[in-house]
Amino acid sequence: PTRTSFDNNLMTAAPVAARGMHSTEWGRKAHHDSGKRTGIRAQLSRGAHLTWTSLHVLALNPRLMILPFFALVFTGFTWLIVVLSFLALGLPPSSPSSGFLYQEMFIAFLVTYFLSCYFMAAIIGAAYVRLQGGRPTVMDGVDAANASFFQIFLWSIVAATVGLLFRLTAIRSEEGGRFVSRVLGSGWAIATLFVLPTMVVEGIGPLKAFRRSRSLLKDRWGAHQKGVLGTGLVFLVLFSFGLLPFAWGIANGSDHLVWAVGAILYWLVLSALWSVVHG
Repeated sequence: PTRTSFDNNLMTAAPVAARGMHSTEWGRKAHHDSGKRTGIRAQLSRGAHLTWTSLHVLALNPRLMILPFFALVFTGFTWLIVVLSFLALGLPPSSPSSGFLYQEMFIAFLVTYFLSCYFMAAIIGAAYVRLQGGRPTVMDGVDAANASFFQIFLWSIVAATVGLLFRLTAIRSEEGGRFVSRVLGSGWAIATLFVLPTMVVEGIGPLKAFRRSRSLLKDRWGAHQKGVLGTGLVFLVLFSFGLLPFAWGIANGSDHLVWAVGAILYWLVLSALWSVVHG
């Protein structure tokens, strides 16, 4: 996609995307309501509409589901290497190779975060082509991610390191843990929401993209920025549907283990679907 202002292009592309989706009408309503409606019910309502609109785009481009499954496969392969290392060398800290294993875990964490960002950027690039009226392919998304490869790589290191430091703070300090829960619960996720889109669409670096993300959030949602995470609430509800069959399968032994396996598969598919909807 042509790299230019993310917010301006999104506004001009909305009438094109509105064919069969009524996105223009929704865009005006959501923008007006974002400053008025707060609370869980409002977020669920907004999230349900965003989810439905995104699923409609996905129905027009079902091949985009390949991208999160690629991410799942590569991520699984990365952690499989870590697990095999643990089996061969023993679990830290009792293992004589604990230092190596900790380093390997940190590298695996960085690789996993990079893969997540890379394939999310590919989904964003493909969705942007759709918003401009085109018919995106998987390679359109991959090309968009490749064009921002270096920026995505830098952002992955920054974001993964910040996330890891927050988690270590939560482990070491009870007071720090409360602070982390507030920051990671919403603040950090909201502040970084538009970092990848602005990097992909505008071709800017991570630090400038972070400032652009904050600016876009402030301009669009003002003091009610938590409303942008409504799709997460919708998928949290959907995730909860798998808890009962999973618990039933585990509690009733091998004869009913198929229920637990089915719940895990359901969660994996839902995770991939959530990646596309979020993108």
